[in-house]
Amino acid sequence: MSPQRTPPRPAPRLRAALTTPGVLQRARAVATWWTGTRVARALSRYGARNGGVLASGLALTTLLSLTAALTLAWTVLMAVLGADQELRDAVASTVNAALPGLLRTGSDATGLVDPDSLVRSDVWSLAGALALAVAAWSAISLVGSLASSIRAMFGVVSLPENGLLTLGRNAVGAAGLAAGLAAGAGAGILMDLLGDWTMDRLGAGMGAGRLFIQAGSHLLALVVDAAVLLLLVRVVAGVRVPGPDLAWGLALFSAAALVLRTLGTAAVGAVKGPLLTTAASLVTLVLWIHLLVRVVLTVSAWMANPPAATPVTRPAAVHFRERPNYVTMTSPHTLDWPHHPVTGELLPELPDPDGEPDQRS
Repeated sequence: MSPQRTPPRPAPRLRAALTTPGVLQRARAVATWWTGTRVARALSRYGARNGGVLASGLALTTLLSLTAALTLAWTVLMAVLGADQELRDAVASTVNAALPGLLRTGSDATGLVDPDSLVRSDVWSLAGALALAVAAWSAISLVGSLASSIRAMFGVVSLPENGLLTLGRNAVGAAGLAAGLAAGAGAGILMDLLGDWTMDRLGAGMGAGRLFIQAGSHLLALVVDAAVLLLLVRVVAGVRVPGPDLAWGLALFSAAALVLRTLGTAAVGAVKGPLLTTAASLVTLVLWIHLLVRVVLTVSAWMANPPAATPVTRPAAVHFRERPNYVTMTSPHTLDWPHHPVTGELLPELPDPDGEPDQRS
């Protein structure tokens, strides 16, 4: 059992820190104030849990799994939509809004992938069924990796549940992402119809109608993005976030995703020429996926609202200069060191306020 520890002193307010006498003392006071802010604590958690590495790995995994996931989703969509070219173009435009420059559409033939090439005509054959099964597994595995990364930002090390239930969570998440894209396509068509109806009924000009459509599309995109993150955090990752933190996190993510989507689409549209446009689409797609995953993990760390991390300055606190300097069965004496029972991470032996080390077990 850990001894009772005195809570740390609260960080100074910014005004008090800025009015601290002495340049060096003022700089230290401002640094102390910054480390106590919610943004700094979130960034510290993001860095401590290797958020950058997780984001890079997820971006690469997403890029490698994108073809399989799109093949599965597009084959299903085409079986539902059939020969309705307007709906197909609307869905392709929605996918391009989410992943700028990915698919070719009727009005823009500079996308990276021709949607028709994603449709498998041999879906009822053994080879086609296996291909779709591999695509589904790829999408489910990707969502599972994303959920694990989200849990890491909250400090949730594992889900104590049956593996089949976890697999079901991931499958629900993959289906939710596909449903989000489909909802975006339907919402885009609905907003076009509402815009035409509004202009006819109110006699509004093209400028006002276009503004109405654009505002409505952005609002629906914000709602869809918030719903997707809610699904990932609450259902797939299994994290129970307090209401206020969850609401602010969803709002922050939706706004950031809208900005990234707008910038990505603008970057692709600003490049002229088939060759340059294709290169710009690929670079923008990779960068956009990477930034979006970073936003998801950073917002998750912000919603976690973690306490300020305690810096470790003494090598002896983590047995850094010993051999081995980690917990291992090879050296049984290391098993007596304080360590996390699930991950095996070494816990630092921090001093108590009276100067004695905290001998946690």
